[in-house]
Amino acid sequence: MAFFIEVNMAFTGATAGLAAGAQTNDTRMDFALEATYATPPAGNYQALRITGESFSRGQTTARPEEINALKQVSQSVVTQVSASGTISGALSSGTFDDLIAGVMGDDWKSQTVSGSAPVLNSNSPIWKSATIYYLTSPFTPGEYICFRFIDPDNNLDFVGFGHVVDAGTISFDKSQLPANYSDSLAISKNSTLTINCLTNGSLDKTFTIRKKLLGQFLLYPGSLITQLQIQLQQAQFGTVSIDVTSANETMSAQDIATTVLPAPGGDVHNSVNNFLGATVFGNAPAGGVTQFTCTIGRDGSANDYGMGHADACGVRTGQFTASGSIEFYFRSWDEYQACIAGTQGLIIVKTVDDSGNGYAFIFTNAALRNGKVNSSQTNQTVKASFDIEGNPAANGGPTFAIMRLSSVAATGA
Repeated sequence: MAFFIEVNMAFTGATAGLAAGAQTNDTRMDFALEATYATPPAGNYQALRITGESFSRGQTTARPEEINALKQVSQSVVTQVSASGTISGALSSGTFDDLIAGVMGDDWKSQTVSGSAPVLNSNSPIWKSATIYYLTSPFTPGEYICFRFIDPDNNLDFVGFGHVVDAGTISFDKSQLPANYSDSLAISKNSTLTINCLTNGSLDKTFTIRKKLLGQFLLYPGSLITQLQIQLQQAQFGTVSIDVTSANETMSAQDIATTVLPAPGGDVHNSVNNFLGATVFGNAPAGGVTQFTCTIGRDGSANDYGMGHADACGVRTGQFTASGSIEFYFRSWDEYQACIAGTQGLIIVKTVDDSGNGYAFIFTNAALRNGKVNSSQTNQTVKASFDIEGNPAANGGPTFAIMRLSSVAATGA
């Protein structure tokens, strides 16, 4: 009797050649700070998390209007080469910090004061003079900084903005103090003062941005961050949009990076338990916030061109500007009246991820403009919306500041 054994071969492995072209999922972007304008550095590059990008090279051409018997246009000549694009991403803590510093024109500053010595002058009700004393002083008198003050024994936890008065003192406006503050409060020696902030300054920064596709690199040297927008909206995750102008786009098969540092892996900020609220001139709007945007940029920035080459030979970094918008349910006339009166002051919006890491976005001396309170259709709740116009702080201080937050409970507004 014959026996037959049928063997079924397993189908394993990948299929080759199935893609019609390069896949967007395989696109990788990273960047490094340039020591010299438009000179791609070696060393470490920082990987980005993106949802999309639109970088491209542009060419400007010209033709002499020659008269000829064939009645056709003359040969064109490339007169200018430019490159620009937008990086889109979801807001996640730490991912875009270096590029934010680029458009802000400064470096992040960090210091934490806690321990055996009192952070504050607790011998008197110091809040009356609104000063905080810290132990070390890497800051220059007159410099503006933002800070987070925590007194666990008195249940105080707030973000503030002020300026350095002398070698060890920060002065700030008392309107920033939380509602549970009292002038007679004895500040605990367990208090902690954290400075992890960025203010707009005059430090010029350009980057080399790289895009990897099909094993090759498109390099964008001399990249200036001309605008960065952060948007928080009800029922959406936080988004970031970064506009860039570059000196050129070049192609290279060589990986000049010593190392590509992995992108931060924090959770994306959501609008449910990650949004920690907003204060406008020291008070939270009576109605829930439904949308907030802040746009920081370099007004008047542009590339410069010279003879002998088509790409940019330099870049003008322009002047820093900050603007935004805010929308919330209309339950009080307070903000509208402040808009009409031309009131200016602090506007602070806070957001963190599920791990408690995030940001406080601070307009240091903003005005509400173009207030709208409309009843556009039936069966809707009226919303109030305002444009935010950033202005320099008193005595010529910065227009905008960002405080990095950590270990904050993500409990929503």
